Amino acid sequence: MTGRNDSYVPDRLLTSGTPHFVEIAPMRGGVRVLGRETIGAPDGDNRDQHWRWADVSGDGSHWSRFDGHHVQVDIDFHTANRREVNAWKGRDEIRAEGTWTLALARQQCWEGFLRRDPLDQLIEIRHIAQRMLDHDAIDWRLKTTAADQLMGRRVYYDRTPAVVSSVSVLDQGCVMLRPVGVDVFPPSIYNLDHDDEGDPFDRAEVKVELLYERVWWWRDKPAGDEEDLRRRGPEAEKQASPEGIEP
Repeated sequence: MTGRNDSYVPDRLLTSGTPHFVEIAPMRGGVRVLGRETIGAPDGDNRDQHWRWADVSGDGSHWSRFDGHHVQVDIDFHTANRREVNAWKGRDEIRAEGTWTLALARQQCWEGFLRRDPLDQLIEIRHIAQRMLDHDAIDWRLKTTAADQLMGRRVYYDRTPAVVSSVSVLDQGCVMLRPVGVDVFPPSIYNLDHDDEGDPFDRAEVKVELLYERVWWWRDKPAGDEEDLRRRGPEAEKQASPEGIEP
């Protein structure tokens, strides 16, 4: 392969549509080094229909062939033993424990606790990571953070119109939802079956996992005089973006 070392622009680059970004170098001082990624024609020495390319110049003047990770996946996995002494119960034992976290595109989006057989949980962690990579409401290849993409998003919680009201628990794999058009969410079926509507305060806002099957992420129709809380525009992105992302 020759002629691709300086000011190389492939033929037939697909530059229309929403731009997607990838890391094009190791992080520098905790800052991501990003470049736009798309498809284009291979160089003249190859018969493939297309290659993936990354803009390493930042202005479209030079593109490198991209064969890297589209989304960075970081999993921290720590086991530990803890001694528990309880004189009242006559207990003195050592228990297995541990924690794990998942980050996609350098953004923590899940955490969990480890049980006695931690290696068995690797299968569960892989399943969660794959589902999060394919999440309906998050495109991990955008410059916009997952928090910005989720904040203010219109959803349905069961059949109730709702909105993502907080992303403060995103590192746990959760968001907060509040109902739209009503003050509180309806009581659960369990509570209704026991003639107990529960505390309305607990139904004014609920914490849900991002993979909770009772959340439908595609609501677009406003409910009544609903205010649009979605973060939009460069100013909103600037205000909400975390440190550590370099264009």
